Amino acid sequence: MRDVSTVPDECIKMFDASIQEVNGKGPKKRKKSLEHICDKGQRAELNTSENEEKPAENGAKETVANDTVELLHWRDMPKHLQFNPYVLTGYRPLQDWSGCVRSLFYFHNETINIFTHGFSLVYILLVLPGLLPWSGGGGSAWFLSLCHLLGALAPWCGSFVYHLFMNHTSGAGLYHRLLQLDMLGIWVSQSIGAIPMVTATVYCAPALLRYTALVTYCLGSLLGLYKAMRAWSPWERRLCFAAPFCMRLVLAGARAAHLGGGDPHAILHVFLQDAVSLGGGIIGAMHVPEKWFPGAVDRCLNSHNIMHVLVVLAVYSMHQVTTLDLAWMSQVDCCTPLGQL
Repeated sequence: MRDVSTVPDECIKMFDASIQEVNGKGPKKRKKSLEHICDKGQRAELNTSENEEKPAENGAKETVANDTVELLHWRDMPKHLQFNPYVLTGYRPLQDWSGCVRSLFYFHNETINIFTHGFSLVYILLVLPGLLPWSGGGGSAWFLSLCHLLGALAPWCGSFVYHLFMNHTSGAGLYHRLLQLDMLGIWVSQSIGAIPMVTATVYCAPALLRYTALVTYCLGSLLGLYKAMRAWSPWERRLCFAAPFCMRLVLAGARAAHLGGGDPHAILHVFLQDAVSLGGGIIGAMHVPEKWFPGAVDRCLNSHNIMHVLVVLAVYSMHQVTTLDLAWMSQVDCCTPLGQL
C-alpha cells in the first residue's frame, strides 16, 4: 500500500475525479486506468532523477578513459605496424614523443623488447669499459677494445630507440628510419664487434694473408651494410649479413683445425656467438611460437622476445671471445707453430 505523501498531485486529482464519476457527476469514459497513470507518473519522476545523475557518471568515465591508454588489436593498427599477424593484442596507439616515453610505465606487447635491450645497454655502458685492456697488449689493444665496446653497445641503442618510438604519429616514414637505425646497430655488432676475433685468428699469419683477410672482411661487411639499409622483408634483413657471417664461419673452422690463431679456450664461444644469433634470427623470421598459438603470447614469450634474449647471449659469447683473444695476443709468440699455440 502506497504512502499518501508519495502520491503525485496528478494522482490525487484523478482520485477525486473517480469519486465524482461514481456519484454520476464525472466523465463516463476513461482512457487509462488510474493505477497505470500513477505508476507512469512515478516512473517518469524516477527516470528524470536517473537522467540527472547520468551526465556525472559519463563524465567520470570519459576522464578515466582519457587518463588510460587503450591498447589496440592488430587489425586496428596501420599497415607498417602489422608486421606480425600472430601477435593480436596489446598494441599501443599512435602517440607523440612524450606518449611513447610514457609507454615505459605500462605493460604492452613491446615492453619486453624495450627493457631487455634497455637494461643491457645500461649494464654494458657501466661495466664493460672497465673490463677491457685499453693500454695493454700492444698498440692495437686500444683500437680492438673500442671495436668490441661499439659492437656490444650498438645493437641495444638502435633496438631500444626503434621499439620505443615505432608507434609515433609521424607514421611509416619515421618507422622505416627507426628500422634502419636498428639494422645499423645490428650491423655494427656483427661487423665491427667481430674485428677482434678476426684479427686474432690471422694474427700470426703472413702479412699479406693477414691484411687480405681483414680487407676482405671489411668489404663484405660494407656490402652487408648496403643491403641492410635497403632491405624491406624480415628475411632480407637477416640475409644481408651473410657475407661476413660466412667469413667468420671459415675463420672459426680454421681455429678449430689449429690453422688460425686466437685463444684455444675461446673456441666454444667462437661458434656460439654466431650460432645463437643465427637461431634468434630464424625464430624471429618464422614467428615461432606465436604462429602456433595466435594471441596466446602477445606480450611475453613471442618470437621477438626470444630473439632479444638470444641476442644478449650472443653478445655475451662475443665478449668472452674478445677478452680471451686480447689476452692471448698480448702474450703470444708468433714464431711458435700455430699447432702448438
